[in-house]
Amino acid sequence: MKVSETKEIDYPDLTWLGTIIGPHGVQGELKVYPLTDDPDFYCKSLKSFLREHAKGFETINIQSLKIHKGIWILKCKECKDRNLAESWKKLRLLVNDKDLRPLGDDEVFLHQIKGAIVVDSLEKSLGEVVEIIETGAGYVYTVQQPNGEEFLVPSSGNIVQFFDSQNKKLVIDPIPGLMES
Repeated sequence: MKVSETKEIDYPDLTWLGTIIGPHGVQGELKVYPLTDDPDFYCKSLKSFLREHAKGFETINIQSLKIHKGIWILKCKECKDRNLAESWKKLRLLVNDKDLRPLGDDEVFLHQIKGAIVVDSLEKSLGEVVEIIETGAGYVYTVQQPNGEEFLVPSSGNIVQFFDSQNKKLVIDPIPGLMES
């Protein structure tokens, strides 16, 4: 699902953590779609977001951040009324990477996988991850081959062997027919 219609730029030290989906109430609170599997962590730890807009970034100072039906409700000093909240709809909220939740040994952030080189266990290059699709059962990686053709790799099961975050490399064990259109 693509929530934002803004141009999606990757920044080396910032991570897209949520997208403003509209106002909540009349006093400038915002509904934000969280792009994390641990939204509670950020409700307790974050002090600010960076709001991306056409001219750059604006710091958004968090007064309160809570979860309601899977959506963040954000109250901030910079947004005082519903009209302003409405004008911020579809804008991305980013955080400094230093404010991200610490990862466990076997965890990665999804944004680290996008753009990764995909290889088999013999290091044969198979393509590049160009899209990550969230499904009810996990994630599916769209891999574009050097010839421009694409194939899908499910994150669940035994196809994905591991992700080498240092070299941005996804190692897979492709089953017969996986890479055929």
